Amino acid sequence: MFRLFSCSGKKSTAVIQLVADESVGATDAPAVTKKKEDTTPWIKRLFGRPLKKKNQDKKEKQSVSTSDDKTPKKTVKKPRWWHFWKKRCKVAPSPEEQPPKEECHSTPQRDKVVELKDQSQKEERPKDDSVPGDQPKKKKKEVPVTNKTLRQQQLHCLGFPNPAQFCYINSCLQSLLTLEDFIRDISQQEQVWSLIPEAAIMRSLADISGSHFSADVRHKTRLLYTFKKAVSLWNPEFEDLHQKDAHEFLTSVLQQVSCLGLQLQVLAPSIDRTYSCPVEDHLVFKMLNTRKCKSCHAESSREEDFTNLSLHLVPGADTVQRLLEGYLMETELEYTCECGATVSGQHSSFINLPRVLVLHLKRFRFTPTLQLMKDHNPVVLSRELVVPSNQGGGCYSLVSTISHIGATATRGHYICDGVDPDVGQIDPTDRWFTYNDAAVTETSGASVCDRRRRTAYILFYRRQVRGELCHMCTEVRHHGDDVAERDSATTLLFFTLHTNYS
Repeated sequence: MFRLFSCSGKKSTAVIQLVADESVGATDAPAVTKKKEDTTPWIKRLFGRPLKKKNQDKKEKQSVSTSDDKTPKKTVKKPRWWHFWKKRCKVAPSPEEQPPKEECHSTPQRDKVVELKDQSQKEERPKDDSVPGDQPKKKKKEVPVTNKTLRQQQLHCLGFPNPAQFCYINSCLQSLLTLEDFIRDISQQEQVWSLIPEAAIMRSLADISGSHFSADVRHKTRLLYTFKKAVSLWNPEFEDLHQKDAHEFLTSVLQQVSCLGLQLQVLAPSIDRTYSCPVEDHLVFKMLNTRKCKSCHAESSREEDFTNLSLHLVPGADTVQRLLEGYLMETELEYTCECGATVSGQHSSFINLPRVLVLHLKRFRFTPTLQLMKDHNPVVLSRELVVPSNQGGGCYSLVSTISHIGATATRGHYICDGVDPDVGQIDPTDRWFTYNDAAVTETSGASVCDRRRRTAYILFYRRQVRGELCHMCTEVRHHGDDVAERDSATTLLFFTLHTNYS
């Protein structure tokens, strides 16, 4: 049984039974006459039409049927009260009983051929019908994977999400991950520090390092919360979700790892292993503070361990090298000596040098009214740094920076700039990365030193290996006469370094 529909979209009640016979083709289908105009009374249009139209059998005429077709039954006229009662008691038909939707075909329906096979109805579309959805999809051209495309894909995975003012955590982590030797020493000693639950901070650092190239943002977010919780167990100041100082957070992390060293060194022999603290091996250095009385010349000295050095922004000292030299110079100190004098001189010196020297630029200070303010004085970031010590000097290269972007001390954002870990210490391409939470962009070391003059907050310098001279030592080697106008102690240090490294 099939229902024929006209192109006007109005349903016809003429039902014609077609007997599936091979002798009867699709061309023998009867034509459908047009319906007359609808003459429904105005009251029916206003209050709704009945379920079936009135006098439907009079409005539509039966088309000419084939010789084998049976004549359709005539519908019996129903009284008006019948339509009104049926309208009130009307029940929505079930989805199975709903009639098929009307379609307006651009071609006659004789183009469709119905075949019944094994009591299953299959419909075949003619070749002329062009349906956009049935067209085969064109295969995309495969883009050849090169090292450059792989590098760009990995670049987007290097960032860390910032769920709740975690920029100070992200910047510190990115700078620590730049120190590959430091992270490698933590991972290689997992069998030792996994013996105690107090080493959760080292476990978090190892997990974050292993997921650095991961694209799973949720997994990285969980790792950041775990790391923050581990730090908060030692320092409750970092429990809340407020913005914190990056220098204080970094110092707390390094101190926690360093405090575990003695306990792990005792437990390591129980599993036939030895333990060496990564912080002490790479970041800790000793400073000698000497005080000398101006009157009786009595001296007293004291040794202190540091993981970083805080430098005051002194007017006139426009480079990091000069800020460091000013820190090591002698300053006056109010101190009451046994001889009765109240003025003494104090100076500091390096006893030994670390593999990584962390310098903190004091950009935040208190005013006389005890208000915290930010110092925006520009500081030229020295790419190479020469540091003297009692055991001989060393040459350092800048590998990472943490900058505070903001006008005030209470508001701002931390970002990190670091050298590409895949390049060597002497890189002719000068390729660096800027880590702004999840956004990572490629830059250069020269651009970083130029753009971070007023915002640089923490600097990471890595010591040059023996046999590789920094740029400043190379200048001294070839232009020793031009350096003679500098400070005599610094010039002597330059030539001493040249002799040691040669």
